[in-house]
Amino acid sequence: MSSFVVENQESDFVGGGFCDDDDEVQERREQISEMRQKRADAIHSSMKAPDNCEKCDKLLMDSWLWERYNCAVCDACRDDKGEHKLLARTEVKTTYLLKDCDLDLRKPPLRYWAKKNPHNPRYGDMKLYLKCQIEKRVIEVHGSFEDLEMKKELREQTKEVRSEKRFEKKLKDLRQQIRGNAGMRVDFGRAHIHEFGKETCVKEDTWKRTCITCEYEEVFEKL
Repeated sequence: MSSFVVENQESDFVGGGFCDDDDEVQERREQISEMRQKRADAIHSSMKAPDNCEKCDKLLMDSWLWERYNCAVCDACRDDKGEHKLLARTEVKTTYLLKDCDLDLRKPPLRYWAKKNPHNPRYGDMKLYLKCQIEKRVIEVHGSFEDLEMKKELREQTKEVRSEKRFEKKLKDLRQQIRGNAGMRVDFGRAHIHEFGKETCVKEDTWKRTCITCEYEEVFEKL
């Protein structure tokens, strides 16, 4: 390989989707995400915290939930596995059938916590929402959890109908292919009978003929 090719060929590192500029792009992405998070936090930080925890009714001294989500629950009453569980935006949209406009535009706006994606830091940040606030938004959007389940069931039925239609279409296309380009139906299990065309003399008493349907060629002698 010539030195010109070696010098001008992209390295495997670049060809694999990573290059020196990726670090700069990632750093810029983090800066933008941090700015958005600070802007959102600044809007809600002006809200005055209530005096007492809405669960135990004691003084709301230390509350991570209030600082992050404006949820007036003290750290002692915080239930990370229950109503205060953090849900990723993708899970929220699929499980609760909430759209972007329900999360971003409907008043009051829902707070979220932007965290780096644990699977790959090069992906966009994960937006984590508070379960109890999402469930409240579900009531506002769908009316009730019963209505939500009905909508989810209807969506599944619609998917099944679409799947059946796609299957029927594929089956129809397959049948048309079996019939052949000429539209002639193929009967399986039936012996093929050759239909020979005009006989052609090869030499002296040797002749040949070709089937007009399968192009089988037969050589024979004619006295």
